[in-house]
Amino acid sequence: MEPTAILPIYMGELKTQENIRVLTNTSQRIVYQIDCVDGTGTVEVLTLFPGVVLQFHSFHCKSFHLAESKEVGNSLKINYCLEGRMEVRMSDNLLLFMEPGNLSIDIRKAQDSFQFPCGHYHGTEILFHSSVLSRDAPELLKILGVDGRQVQERFCRESQNYVIRADERLRKLFEDMGTAPPECRMPYLQMKIAELLLLLCTSEMPEKSDESSFMTMGQVQIAKQVMEIISADLSRHYSIESLAIPFGISPSSLKNYFFGVYGKNISTWLREARMSAASLALREGNQPVAEIAASVGYENASKFSAAFKNFLGETPLEYRRQSRCGI
Repeated sequence: MEPTAILPIYMGELKTQENIRVLTNTSQRIVYQIDCVDGTGTVEVLTLFPGVVLQFHSFHCKSFHLAESKEVGNSLKINYCLEGRMEVRMSDNLLLFMEPGNLSIDIRKAQDSFQFPCGHYHGTEILFHSSVLSRDAPELLKILGVDGRQVQERFCRESQNYVIRADERLRKLFEDMGTAPPECRMPYLQMKIAELLLLLCTSEMPEKSDESSFMTMGQVQIAKQVMEIISADLSRHYSIESLAIPFGISPSSLKNYFFGVYGKNISTWLREARMSAASLALREGNQPVAEIAASVGYENASKFSAAFKNFLGETPLEYRRQSRCGI
């Protein structure tokens, strides 16, 4: 298959999926919206060189199900997480967690279920279709002496996934991609892809992946069950030990599993959940502050008020008054 045919075939695959609405469709650019159960996602797809595709992902939901395109499934993929958190099940059944600043290089096929534990995800993905990895590089890349094949040989030997924390140069590069000048966007992005490949092919990089980015299905399920337990009744207080015992794991293991999935420790997650529930009750209900405090685990209303102000910058009564007055 010719690399120039990738985007039209990709477009044909998208049209067969009921939860996708195509917003823009040109020879070099596709924008589509995915209707998820609890929100939406938007993906912009740009062909920068024949067979080299850049995608900008923006999701505001907890999860979505989308069969990966047959045309890009076995591509070389370079992913960078700008914001939020993404959980992806890979073909070896390990779960990869992308958090802000993570750079992933992979040739394995991702499964068709994607989770966003924080409720949102913003990231960038570059795809080198398998058909271009065995051909001469585009002229711009050839001048620099770099291509996708070199990246694959360096980071994906024996089909291994490579995940690291990006350094400052790589972080700045991906941030620049998202703010490309509109008047010269395509050539600007082409230059950025060339710069990325140059850095990946010539810079000193960690030899091994960050193993903390990978978890087993069992570890993830434990973390999610614990989240369901502590969120079911925010008035209750649990010790890490009492939460770990039913699963037959140590408290330190539970802490690691939970942080691996949600990117924050249990106490931080619980405090944010309590303040979120309290702010909703203050905005939409008429319960006394003392009752709201008790419902989110504070027996003392004054301690709740202090914690609420520390979290949102206002006392509960100030927050309720301003939210209802539209101030």
